[in-house]
Amino acid sequence: MRFLLVVKQKRNVDAFLGTLQCLVERGHSVILAIQERDEKAEARINLSINDPRFRITSCPAVRADEWSELASLVRRLRDCVHYLKPAMRSATKLRARIIHRLRQDLQFEVSTDVMARGLLDMPADQVRRLDRVFALAEQSVPTDPLFDEFLRSEMPDALLVSPLVHFGPAQADLVASASRIRIPVWMLLYSWDNLSTKGTLHRWPDRMFVWNEQQRREAEALHGFPRERVSVIGAPRFDTFFALSAATSREQFHEPLGLDPARPTLLYVCSSRFVSEGELAFIRRWLGELRGSASQTLRTCNVVVRPHPDIALLPDDFRMPRHQWAAAPHLIARIARPFGDDRALVLQTDLTTPQGLYESIVHSNAVVGLNTTAELEAGIVGRPVFTIVADDDSVDGQRSTIHFHYLTKEQGGFVSSARSFADHIEQLEVALSHPPDRDAIRGFIESFLRPHGIDKPVAPLFADELERLASEAAVSAAEPDRAMPRLNDVDSVARSQLRSPPLAASHEEDARSLCWLEQHVGFGDVIYDVGAGTGEFVVTAVRRKGATVVAFEPGYAAYAELCERVQRNGCQAWVVPVPLALAAREGLAEIRYPAGSPGHPGYTIRNDITWRVKHRGANLPYFQPACLTRLDTAIERYRMPAPHHLRISSGALPLAVLQGASSTLGCGSLKSICLYVVAADETQVVDVLSALGWNVQARDETAADIQLILVRAGSG
Repeated sequence: MRFLLVVKQKRNVDAFLGTLQCLVERGHSVILAIQERDEKAEARINLSINDPRFRITSCPAVRADEWSELASLVRRLRDCVHYLKPAMRSATKLRARIIHRLRQDLQFEVSTDVMARGLLDMPADQVRRLDRVFALAEQSVPTDPLFDEFLRSEMPDALLVSPLVHFGPAQADLVASASRIRIPVWMLLYSWDNLSTKGTLHRWPDRMFVWNEQQRREAEALHGFPRERVSVIGAPRFDTFFALSAATSREQFHEPLGLDPARPTLLYVCSSRFVSEGELAFIRRWLGELRGSASQTLRTCNVVVRPHPDIALLPDDFRMPRHQWAAAPHLIARIARPFGDDRALVLQTDLTTPQGLYESIVHSNAVVGLNTTAELEAGIVGRPVFTIVADDDSVDGQRSTIHFHYLTKEQGGFVSSARSFADHIEQLEVALSHPPDRDAIRGFIESFLRPHGIDKPVAPLFADELERLASEAAVSAAEPDRAMPRLNDVDSVARSQLRSPPLAASHEEDARSLCWLEQHVGFGDVIYDVGAGTGEFVVTAVRRKGATVVAFEPGYAAYAELCERVQRNGCQAWVVPVPLALAAREGLAEIRYPAGSPGHPGYTIRNDITWRVKHRGANLPYFQPACLTRLDTAIERYRMPAPHHLRISSGALPLAVLQGASSTLGCGSLKSICLYVVAADETQVVDVLSALGWNVQARDETAADIQLILVRAGSG
């Protein structure tokens, strides 16, 4: 079977890495696409799954057609309506967040609070009516040819998507295209809060994989998703944590930190920025309550504060010395003592391994947190967890979320919550003097994270289910009368209007470039377009291939039109416009324009002439001073992304560009070169490239110039 997993960011991959490994080991092909690309992270993933059946590819991040803005607005409006439903009324901060984003989109001057109050006055039947309107509008949005072509190029047996329910349109468009092409779509839930905190489910998958029965009920109650299409599989992201054991003893962990191992230890785990913008102030208040309490135990206990991995708890200039434990030298941490308390410190361990978090939990007696996933990891270790229903405005993202309540004892969880500091102090004092109810903690963790058995890793079970469903889908595809009904299909009239438009070009050079684009450029590749002109090819490369284009164009009128075209077509996220001329040297030069077309394409870069001030008559050809730079220098100076393809127009002096790009031409990422030369320069250009290991694959001569397509020797 051939599985394609598309995730929003690298952290989503970590949750399913074990499952992907299982699939590969069983002989399946697995393709991974990370929409927010991170080359270093991708290199680490490739090392962890070192198998020819596994590869990482590029996937469009957002749609690039004329429907982009409209589709985004429809989804933003529907997300707002979603948080007006009765089940979401208590999610005040979540509602405020999406209303604020809508205000930014529409440039409303009215405040978020005023908008929220006005919307909350809307009757429930009108909320349902609006939700239905926006749902129908979503189904009427055509698929984006970019996503269609991406899926056709990969043609998996199943498309796996995570997290899918998230602010932003990209994965909804991916699901729409998969539905059109009849590829099964399965949603993988990444986190315990995804179904309640990230808006509505704009496009339904064919199946949803969740952690537990709570999330199955949530999918139906909050999104109307059919229960029979939800598979309860468990949370594979915690398999690694379940398998850990202590690398240090209690004494070995505490003593190097200057803490007394004989005293009880409280671990405070910080929450995300959404939960608290200023948690340090709240921690100081909490610590003050402990030290001022009547409890001798709490006045003298150790307190370790662990920052959330996504945000800095302390100011940038706060000194945090590096620390390693002699008993576990592979553990790296940074320590700070910002509280003026010898028994309280901030401990930030290496985020690339969960061992640091495990050591912090296993050597604590109890854990305190506002609203964070680390509470679940504490439960895995068997530690009791406590929280305060905070009244502080700086932590307003705690109780105003839906998922906060899932872990509390009041809702059947294992976290003890208190309405006041006095109650919280009393709970902690009892916890530090009595052993925790480990059976109760274990029972909840099993039901919430490993419903098929707490001692059974989830990744292999998940792989089993994916294999089974993929086999069933293959049988259905082979027998059309048994094909599974699609939840996101468009009608036949709309379908006839969704054909990918044929490539068109306005002149001969672009037509030849488009052939090269189709044959050599992959999705998400980086193209350097030297002499980009007014940007027609640039926009096409974005729309057809989701390419990132670094567009060099020194002609000021052409550059202005390039930027305007990019913005008009919604391609600004993909294009880096650079108003420089590339050459074999650094410095100033002259650009000579034909009479009557200053600033436009058709110019000649006079690389051999250094510009100086000249006053010319009005009837002479126009000369523009321009900054020259070598391509190698530009990439290093501006830290540009490594190119996969190079396109050089004839007006950009290809020979001079190549002479200033020896390092770039030797770069391992570069896969092909498309350039246009005049006949007089062809031999010298080919000689330069041949010496660097490039072979001419195709040659097309016209009356104006010669197009050369080159690939590395031995690659085709």
